Amino acid sequence: MLRARAEIDPQAPALWWLQDDPRWQVIRWRQFLEAVATAARGLRALGLRHGERVGLIASSSPQWDIVQLAAMAAGGVVVGLDPHDTDHRLAQMALQSGLVGVVGQDEAAIAKLGPDRRDSLRFTVTLDGQPGQGSTSFDDLERLGQAEPGQGWDQSRADDEALVVFTSGTTGEPKGIAYTHRQVCGAVAAILLAFPDIGPGSRLACWLPLSNLFQRMINFCALGRGAQTFYVADPRAVMAHVPTISPHLFIGVPRFFEKLYAGILEAIDAKPAWQRKLAHWAIRAGDRRARATRGGAPLGAVHRLSAAIADRLVLARVRSVLGRDIRFLISGSAPMPVWLLERFHGLGFLVLEAYGMSECIVPVAANTPGAFRFGTVGRPLDGVEVRLAPDGELLVRGAGVFAGYLGDSEARRRTGADGFLASGDHASIDPDGFVTLLGRKSEIFKTSTGRRIAPSTIESRLRQIPYVEHAVVFGASRPFLVALIAISEPALRSRVAARAAAADDARPWAGTLRADLASALADLPDHHRPAGAVLTTRPFTVDAGLVTPNLKVRRANVEKSFASEIDELSEAIAAHPTEPIVVERHNGTVLWLST
Repeated sequence: MLRARAEIDPQAPALWWLQDDPRWQVIRWRQFLEAVATAARGLRALGLRHGERVGLIASSSPQWDIVQLAAMAAGGVVVGLDPHDTDHRLAQMALQSGLVGVVGQDEAAIAKLGPDRRDSLRFTVTLDGQPGQGSTSFDDLERLGQAEPGQGWDQSRADDEALVVFTSGTTGEPKGIAYTHRQVCGAVAAILLAFPDIGPGSRLACWLPLSNLFQRMINFCALGRGAQTFYVADPRAVMAHVPTISPHLFIGVPRFFEKLYAGILEAIDAKPAWQRKLAHWAIRAGDRRARATRGGAPLGAVHRLSAAIADRLVLARVRSVLGRDIRFLISGSAPMPVWLLERFHGLGFLVLEAYGMSECIVPVAANTPGAFRFGTVGRPLDGVEVRLAPDGELLVRGAGVFAGYLGDSEARRRTGADGFLASGDHASIDPDGFVTLLGRKSEIFKTSTGRRIAPSTIESRLRQIPYVEHAVVFGASRPFLVALIAISEPALRSRVAARAAAADDARPWAGTLRADLASALADLPDHHRPAGAVLTTRPFTVDAGLVTPNLKVRRANVEKSFASEIDELSEAIAAHPTEPIVVERHNGTVLWLST
C-alpha cells in the first residue's frame, strides 16, 4: 500500500507532526517510503531476522509508523506496547512475545520492561536522540540504513506474521495474538469499503496510543486512501490541536465522548443567563431535527426554520470545537450509551459505533454514514459472518479471525469445527442485519432472587451524571444490586452550586446525588436499580489495576479493591432496608443507602 501511494501521490502530504517548532511539519508520501526503506535496512544491520519480533514502546509520532512498517518490511513482527501501561504488564507482554529488539521513546521507556528482559535483547533503539546504555539512536539507525545496499529492503511475505496485539486483560493477564500481512490488508480493505468518505487528502488525527489496534488500523487505512495523518503525542492535548487539524473523521472511546459532552455543557453553564437560555433552546431544536432524521419523518416548516436558526447561531459554534470539516466520528472499544449518541446527533455530530475484538483483526460490525442505528453496533463488515449461538452469544467467522493465543494451543478451542469464534458477547440481530450487544457473557449475573442482570445498561445510565467518572454494578448471588461509583469531587461541587441544593439538606452533595441518581435510573424496573452505592474519589488508573490501557474497567479488580465497603454497605441495607444512611469514610469513600 505504501509503495502504491508513493507512486500515485509522491509529493502529497502524508504525515504531520509538531516538534520543537510550533508549526506543523510534513513528510510527503515519497519521503515516507524512503524513510521506511532506510529504517528497514538499518534494522537488518542491527541483526533483525525474518520472523523475529520487535517491541515498539513510544508516543504517537511519524517515527512510530516508520519503524513499524520498516520492521515489517525487514521480515520482522511488530509488537506495540503502551508506554503508560504498568511495568508488570509490559514485562509480561515482552516475555510472551520473545522480543529480540525494542524501539523506545527513550531509555526510561525501555527500562519499564525490566533489567532481565533488556539484557536478553539483541538491540535497542531510542527515538529521542539521547545516547545511553548502548542503545542506537534513530538518527544512527538511519545512517546504518543509508550505508546498506539499496535493493531488497522489502522482504515481507503475505502469509508471514506482521504484528502481535494483546487483549486488554480485563479478567487476567494480557494474551498475545499474531496476525499476518494478508489479514491486516484484508482488514484495511473491509474498513475502506465501509467508509468511502475517507479519501486522498482527508485529515485524520492520530492521538490514541499506537499500541492500540483501533488507532493503528486507521493509520493503515490512511495508507490505502492517501489520507493525511496528524500525530498528537500527548492524548491529553488533543482538543487543543483538533481545531487546527480540522479532521474529516475523528475516532475515540466512549469515555472521551462523555467528557467532551460534559465539557460542552459546562461551557454553556458558564455563559450569562440569556446565552444559556438561547443555547438550551438551540439544543432542543437540534434534538427535534435529529429525531425526525432518524425516524424518517418530515419536519414541519416552523421546526425546520427553528433548526436552521439554532444551527447558525449556536450549534455550528459548538461543533467548531472539532474543526470545520468533521463529517462523522467513530466510537469503539466499549459500548456507548444511546442517550449520548442522540445528544451528539442533536448537536450535529454523527457518532457511529463500531464493534471489534482482539481475536478478529477485521472489525466485526460498524454503523456507517449511510446505514446507522443508534443502540446497535451496525452491520457486519465485508468478509465477516455472524450468527447467534442457542444461548444468544454472538459467533463470528472470517479470514480475520485469529489462529490462537501466543504459546496457548488450547485457545484454538474458542473456534468451533465450523470456523465460528465465540465472541463472549450476548447479542441480538435484527431483520436488517444490525447487531445489538446485550452485555458480556462473563459479566451477566443472577441475583439470589433469580433475576438475570446485564450491568452495562445500568452503568451507562449512571455515567450520564456529569461528575460520575466510572460506575460498576454488582449483585451476583445477592438479593439486591449495589453500585461502586467513582466521582470527580470538583465536578460534584460545581453541580451542587449550580443546583442550589435545598437549605435543609444536612449534606448538600447528598441531596444532589440523590436527585441525580433518581433521574438517571427513573425508567429502569425496580430490580435494575441499585439499593445503595459506594462513592469514591479515588481515580481509576492503569497503575492501580482498575482500568486497562484502553480505559475498560477491570470489574474483578474493582470488586476486590472495594470489597470491604461493598460488604459493609450490603449488611447495612439488609439491616435497615427502609432507612436512608450516609456513612463517610476517611479514605476517600462514602457509603450511601437509598430507600
